[in-house]
Amino acid sequence: MSVHYTKDGIATFDATTEKIFEYMSAGNHPHAAFKSHRLTGVSGNVVTVDAEIYNPDGSTFETTIEHRLDPPKRIETRMIGGAFDGARFTHTYTPMGDRTKVDVEGDFPEFPGMSEADELEMIGEFFTMVYAEDTETLRTWSPAE
Repeated sequence: MSVHYTKDGIATFDATTEKIFEYMSAGNHPHAAFKSHRLTGVSGNVVTVDAEIYNPDGSTFETTIEHRLDPPKRIETRMIGGAFDGARFTHTYTPMGDRTKVDVEGDFPEFPGMSEADELEMIGEFFTMVYAEDTETLRTWSPAE
């Protein structure tokens, strides 16, 4: 079984879709929920990141995050290993001049002992925080030359 999450307009980046796709291809993003976020491969339109993510109790789990880029419209993400093993979700981008609206939708594994409502709230809080951090980073980020 899985839990379905969807949120339209979860973020609006002060960046074009071109800049967002460059950023998503670079890896090493700073996030409070991530102990590490290391780019490990780029093959065609697939970007692979090894990440260590904090659990609420401060422990961590390791996961591989695979982003399948479909510029300028969407990124399909799959998580392999760790607490979110099997999660599949899509970030959809809508250009708004020099800004970009982000929607997210996907399926996540059920967490044992957690109600669906609590899990949806946790997923929403996670994405809200990560997208807020990306919004701040994108304001000053530029690709490595």
